[in-house]
Amino acid sequence: MKFKCSTWQLSSTQLVAIVSFYFTVVLNIPFFRESFKLYEFTQTSADYFIYTMPLVLFVALNIVLNILALLIVHKIIIPLLLILGSAISYNSLFFNVYFDRNMLNNVLQTNVAESYRMLTPSYLAWLFCLGILPALVYLNIKIKYRKWYKEIAVRLATIFAASLVIGLIASQYYQSYASFFRNHKYLTHLIVPSNFVGATIGKIKRDRLANQPFIKQAEQVKMLKKDNYRTVSVIVVGETTRAANWGLSGYARQTTPKMAARIAQGDNLFNFSEVTSCGTATAVSVPCLFSSQTRKQYDEVIAKNQDNLIDILNRAGVKIVWIQNNSDSKNVADRIGEINVFKGVESPLCVDGECQDNIMLPELDKALAENPTQDLVVVLHTIGSHGPTYYERYTEAERLFTPTCDTNNINKCSREELVNTYDNSVVYLDQFLDKVIERLEAHNEWKSSLYYFSDHGESLGEKGIYLHGTPYAFAPEEQTHIPMLLWFSPTWIKHKPFDLACVRKNAAKAYSHDNVFHTVFSLMDIDMSKASLPMYDEKLDMLAECAHKVE
Repeated sequence: MKFKCSTWQLSSTQLVAIVSFYFTVVLNIPFFRESFKLYEFTQTSADYFIYTMPLVLFVALNIVLNILALLIVHKIIIPLLLILGSAISYNSLFFNVYFDRNMLNNVLQTNVAESYRMLTPSYLAWLFCLGILPALVYLNIKIKYRKWYKEIAVRLATIFAASLVIGLIASQYYQSYASFFRNHKYLTHLIVPSNFVGATIGKIKRDRLANQPFIKQAEQVKMLKKDNYRTVSVIVVGETTRAANWGLSGYARQTTPKMAARIAQGDNLFNFSEVTSCGTATAVSVPCLFSSQTRKQYDEVIAKNQDNLIDILNRAGVKIVWIQNNSDSKNVADRIGEINVFKGVESPLCVDGECQDNIMLPELDKALAENPTQDLVVVLHTIGSHGPTYYERYTEAERLFTPTCDTNNINKCSREELVNTYDNSVVYLDQFLDKVIERLEAHNEWKSSLYYFSDHGESLGEKGIYLHGTPYAFAPEEQTHIPMLLWFSPTWIKHKPFDLACVRKNAAKAYSHDNVFHTVFSLMDIDMSKASLPMYDEKLDMLAECAHKVE
């Protein structure tokens, strides 16, 4: 594809300057928008530093791109950065997305169906006009190279001049820059293309570290059964459900009517209202919550290279079935396998490769029926309220709140439409949990339990932020405050006695994903002695304080 600009001739330094200017004034609008929004203007000369930011970014990009703009190589690197930069810029501008290593992992682990739902007409137009088109123009510009020694000299002179500008600004405003970015370090995740480059380098480093031996934990773990009853636990891993819109936790709307009805009729159902997630993205939260590490300790490389909760239960002799209606298990189920219900399925519950969560119920029935005497843990990894296509997460029966936002272009919907649609997806989750409990209730002879928690929350436009994945250090509460439920069958209560009043009282305490690993062992018949389960921490077991008491 040839443009008239193929007749243009620019020196390498001129072209780098133009590209640097383009990155600065076009693709970094989200960065400057947030910086100017956060800066507290004093109406004094101290404010001058904020106005130097565009110049600093321009000359800094000049330095980096002059180094990168090597013969031939730059024809690959810079067009690629232009396209990727435009994609990141769009999501940062319209959804307040901050691009870091976790976000890169999230992108790389997103399946085709999820990606398709992000491709709105406005996004594609933005990508073409501000990414692909400039990249094509760049590729068609003829560069006038000087003799090699002159080329090196000019580039070194340009780099020196740019460094001098940065040095002069730093001599006047270093303290202001240091203070501002110390308080708002996360803003660097908005700077294009350094956010993508930094995330990529970080991922490469982490992947290299991942090549280490696999560590087995609790190699002597065993069962400790005191009766002949089958113990069954269904762990429902939610997706993108936030506590702020959870009916049982005080939300103005009753988005959980079936769970509320169960509590009203005296079911052994407990709602934990103050729970926080390990991450703000599935790629972080799921491996974290199934690992023995706490959120503060969590290291993805360690988690990937050692036993998790599923591995330990499997070693103890518990049958494990992972039923998948999300992208994947994030490596948690690698050693036991997973059943993907959404692949190659033709069903009215499925649209373009994604299915509503009731699609998992037949596989759940099958798992409960097989090996009827073996203790069992079934993990249902749901799609929950995953956006931006919230309207695809429920049926007409759950469309209780209208008008709705029936598009993936959610920033074009009104606040009312967006919240209505999201709330309907929570109502669907409520009926799904009810159906799972009904299946367990059908087997009075089992000691059964259900453990539900969301992987993270979601932003619905509060402070201009949408979706999730914001770096945890400054993530809004909407992305980290999640719902959690525990349900027990009468047989479970009878043969694993503990004080129900104690559990009800403790339900108002603060918990987190840190508690999941340890609590599941109490749900099952596992020997929790140090010899069997050395990493078990009673303080992190949500039930331990209430165990061995009689109501």
